[in-house]
Amino acid sequence: MLLHRFTFSFTGILLMVGTLAAAIIKNGDVIDIQVVGHPEFSGHYTVDDHGFVEHPLLADESIVNVSTVELMNDLTFRLARHFDNPLVLVSIINKPEITVTVLGQVMAPGPITTFKGATIQEVLKKAGGPTSAGADLSRIKIIHSNSSDAPELFDMELFLSKGNVEDLPRLQADDIVIVLALEKSKKVKVIGAVQKPGLFTLEEKMNLFEVIYLAGGPTEKSDFSRIRRFTRQENGKVTEEIIDMQGYIDKGRMEDIPDVLEGDVIIVYNRWFDWRTVLTVLNNTLLFIVTIQAFAGIFN
Repeated sequence: MLLHRFTFSFTGILLMVGTLAAAIIKNGDVIDIQVVGHPEFSGHYTVDDHGFVEHPLLADESIVNVSTVELMNDLTFRLARHFDNPLVLVSIINKPEITVTVLGQVMAPGPITTFKGATIQEVLKKAGGPTSAGADLSRIKIIHSNSSDAPELFDMELFLSKGNVEDLPRLQADDIVIVLALEKSKKVKVIGAVQKPGLFTLEEKMNLFEVIYLAGGPTEKSDFSRIRRFTRQENGKVTEEIIDMQGYIDKGRMEDIPDVLEGDVIIVYNRWFDWRTVLTVLNNTLLFIVTIQAFAGIFN
C-alpha cells in the first residue's frame, strides 16, 4: 500500500486531491505516468494481477484501489528527493494500444496496432479485410496469448447473419488471429446423360473423359460434342464452357482432353436425335403413307 496519501506543495505547483477527476486503479489497468522533462520515469505501465507495475519508483508496491491523484502525489513526493519541482501527471488509459498479429487469408497479414479489447471485426479491417475468395470466415482461429494451448474458433459468417455484438471475441496484447483458407472440395458433380450421375471424389488428376466413366460412362443417347462444365475461379467467379470432347476423340487427341478441377460441375447432354429414333420415325411415316394410300384405293 502506498505510504504517502496527502497533498504536497512545491514552488509553482499545487497538487490538491480532488482538483482533478480521480479514478481508482484496478488490476489490468494501463497507467500513463508522465514526468515532465524526465522520460526515464515516464511511460505506460500495466497493473498486473497482484497490483504491481514495473515503474522504477513503485517496485513491489501494490497500487490497486489507489486513486490516480493519490499516485500522482506519491510520485511527486518521491521525485522531489532527486530534483526540484517535479511535475507528474497520472491517468488511466481507457483503450491502451496493443499489438495483434493477423495471419492467413487477409489482404495485409502481419502485426497491427489496435487497442485493448478491440473486436475481431475491427482487427480484420485493420489488416485490409479478408481475401475475396480464399478466406473461410466460418473458421477464424484466435490464439490468445494467455492460453496459447487452447485456440478459439470463431464463426464470423454466423455473426454477420445474426448480428449479436456480444458474440464478437475481444482481443488482448500479443493475440494471434489466423484467417483459414477455404477447404476446397475434392469432389466433382456429373449429371445428365451418364449411367450413375452424382458426386465423385477426385483421387488424382483426371480429365473429362475419365470423370464421365467414373460416373458409369455415357448413356445410349449421350452427346459428347457438347458437354458443359462449370468451374469456380480463384476470385470466386463461376465460369462455364462447352467442350466438344467428341472432336478430341475423333482426332485421336485424347491427351488434349481438358482436366477436371475440384468443385467442377459437369453436364452431359442427350443428343437431340439418334439414328434409331430417326429410323423409327421414318418407318412410322412410311407406314402412315402406305395406310393412307390403301384407304384411298378402297374408296376409289
